[in-house]
Amino acid sequence: MREWSQYRDSYLDELIMLDGLGRLAECAQLVCATCAGAGPHYRCNDCFGDSIHCALCMCALHVNIPLHRIEEWNGSFWSKTSLLALGFSITLGHFGDDVCPNTTTTKEPIKVIHTNGIHSIRVYFCQCSDTSTSLHRIQMLRARWWPATVDRPKTAFTFAVLDRFIHLTTQSKINIYNFYMSLVHETDNTGTLTLKYRYKELTRVIRQYGHLLMAKRSGRGHDPTGILGTKPGEFAVECPACPQPGRNLPIDWENAPPNERWKYGLYLAIDANFRLKLKQRGIKDSPLGDGLAYFVPKTQYDQHLAEYVDQPEMNTCNSNLSAVDHANTRGSKKMAVTGVGGVNCARHVINRKIAFGDLQKGERYCNMDFVVLSTLEGTESKVLFLSYDIMCQWHKNLPKRMEEYPVHRQLDTGEKWIIFAIPKFHLLAHGNSCQSKFNYNYKPGAARTCGESIEQTWSGQNGVSMSTREMSPGSRQDTLDSHLGAWNHRKVTGLGKYLLSLLRDALPMRDDHRDILDELNASLEPELISNWEKMVAAWNLDHAQPDPYEDSASNDTGLADVRVELAQEEAADAAAGNFAPNEATASVFLSTGFDLEDQQRVLRVALAASKSSPSALQTAEIAQKRNALQHRIHTWRRLQDMYMPGLSLIRSGTVRREGEAETDFPESEPLCLPSGLTKAQMAVCVAGLAEKERRLRIGQAEDSLRSLRNQLRIKAGLQVYKRTFVTGQKASTRARTLLAHFDAKIKRCAERYRAARSALEVLEPGGIWLKRFRVLNEADIRGPGRDNEEQDPKSRQRAATAPGWVGEGRQIPSWIWRVARPAVDTGEGMEHVMRVEWAKAKARAERWDYDSKRSEGVVFSAGWHAV
Repeated sequence: MREWSQYRDSYLDELIMLDGLGRLAECAQLVCATCAGAGPHYRCNDCFGDSIHCALCMCALHVNIPLHRIEEWNGSFWSKTSLLALGFSITLGHFGDDVCPNTTTTKEPIKVIHTNGIHSIRVYFCQCSDTSTSLHRIQMLRARWWPATVDRPKTAFTFAVLDRFIHLTTQSKINIYNFYMSLVHETDNTGTLTLKYRYKELTRVIRQYGHLLMAKRSGRGHDPTGILGTKPGEFAVECPACPQPGRNLPIDWENAPPNERWKYGLYLAIDANFRLKLKQRGIKDSPLGDGLAYFVPKTQYDQHLAEYVDQPEMNTCNSNLSAVDHANTRGSKKMAVTGVGGVNCARHVINRKIAFGDLQKGERYCNMDFVVLSTLEGTESKVLFLSYDIMCQWHKNLPKRMEEYPVHRQLDTGEKWIIFAIPKFHLLAHGNSCQSKFNYNYKPGAARTCGESIEQTWSGQNGVSMSTREMSPGSRQDTLDSHLGAWNHRKVTGLGKYLLSLLRDALPMRDDHRDILDELNASLEPELISNWEKMVAAWNLDHAQPDPYEDSASNDTGLADVRVELAQEEAADAAAGNFAPNEATASVFLSTGFDLEDQQRVLRVALAASKSSPSALQTAEIAQKRNALQHRIHTWRRLQDMYMPGLSLIRSGTVRREGEAETDFPESEPLCLPSGLTKAQMAVCVAGLAEKERRLRIGQAEDSLRSLRNQLRIKAGLQVYKRTFVTGQKASTRARTLLAHFDAKIKRCAERYRAARSALEVLEPGGIWLKRFRVLNEADIRGPGRDNEEQDPKSRQRAATAPGWVGEGRQIPSWIWRVARPAVDTGEGMEHVMRVEWAKAKARAERWDYDSKRSEGVVFSAGWHAV
């Protein structure tokens, strides 16, 4: 740009010159470039070059290009004119130099809309004896003009302008009105041209043209039965990579061994979109391709829904998602359609035929059941993977609800293996009961499927939602069918590069996770691994068996566990005659000191949040809190003198840490626990006090980590819900307030952990606890990879270069999620932790591995398998 800016003036001069005669201004007399005649001269803006011609020559030159824009030199500047003004006309129905002996013309010139504007053309129609060609509409179509009406058309649209709109709207989602007005301004940008009424004709023609393009591309023009003989879904562009017997499967695919059946499975994603609404305007019309492409047949669908008027809305599980929140949102009462439910291929993001239907009141089961069973009708695949964000509830009574449908639409559960899952991103907001049972990461045969592909489809269609909500029902359905088909076409044409990129990404990831699993197997006893493999296999077949992936927090050894353990030891000491110097034991003394540290931190945070100039009431509250804390510290000092005799002599000295200011405020007063003293000063402590604090600090750090993880998990779920469902200032403010509350709790957990770790550095420098309790930086305090902006730099880099969803098998979570749990070295608890880590490592390796000898080794059998 800097280089170009040096030549701006010369560019501007050339532009101005083109508006005048340019190099022709040097000529003594303007003459026609063809016949050298004088007189009025014209130029064409669409032809190459800047030559000028007389009227007769200009008409002769445009005998086969009648839709060019002509300008006339009026002595001062070039003014707009037209070929019609020059006496130009065309004859339809004959080719080349063949002159029709029997022609007729309309009283007024025909308006022809082309990519460069709106033209008036005098047209002569052939009236020869051949009645099939004497029709005006047929002659226009053969000239690649689409007539606006069937009989005596006065307006026509070129195929080129129709193709231009289809490409623009499927890519940029431009609406017909804005496209048409751009043609009006291209013709006359002064606003004086009154051609807006032809916009309605364009809407009708676009609908007709798009419908016939789908019929043409699906081969209906070569079928004797024509369009009326089209079967449901034949207009749809199907996924070439999904299993289709007789097309892309081996002859004996049905006899594949059990551990390879997943290769021939069908993976579908189900969801609803509440942005594709339709206003209630009282207009009733039918789509041209009803049930022939992606939407289910309207008549059958409406009859089915009429039987479920009083069906109660679904409830959600113990998750933060609510599938029917949008059913009762403000503005839905005036909508004839509140959204669209649909199904697509979960692996290749290609929309399924007859798999979309309008929603009238949220995601009712009757709506979603119909679209799912419609697209699965006639499916021969023996293995079905179905993902849905509320699958934990939707699948429960599906067999019972399916009995109400015709037999040809019911799934044969005696022959099919049906696996239910929740999309990976949505699974994070579900409760603990769903985390393993519906997790794609643990489903044999799922590979790297994430189940979120339907969200990509919605993102590609949302841009047209503001246009379709204003349409008639039939026009809206035809438009959405067209956009869904365009999406499929572009996905199919790019499928080769897409699958190649996935393979290039999968090979190194497969090797990495193979190595991780092999190293883990080498460090464990073969008998233990054998037991765990049996446990995983049993759980894969029956989720009622013990869950190998369950990471129960009850197995963690926290502060409460250490307190109980120490209390038991002190009771044993008392029984042996080793009485404590006070009825408050050493563990109680130390635990109370920890509580005082917490109270000091809370008070410091409250003071920092107060205003620089607090009111009298705020000052009184602060003084009251300080007095209460000072009293608790003073009471606790009496115990400290018993367990740390001689501390009072050195407390008046330099016991404050370096950089700590002198103050009389209780929130900054050093408590002088053993960890707050130097090695020499610890001599004032009774025997074993420092060791007990060390053990309690380990429990405190464990407790803090567990609380931190829990708070981050809850916050992440709230964030997802807020982004997805919360609208309006009042609701958003409440949500932000709730999130701020969790932020404060997360900060307290982090500070408590840092205090425990700092104490351990003094009590046991270089201890084994360093492998578990790492330095907690602010960047480490994040959820387990739920959002790209929350990932560490390495994970973001890999996500930017890898296609598809960044899931558990790819992300590098913060160390607080990777650290082993619980904090024990041997025994049953350690075995539990290693079993969970091994099971997850095995699942990750299998999801990346395509070798059937190493991976996906599960026996598929018929039936419903989710819980």
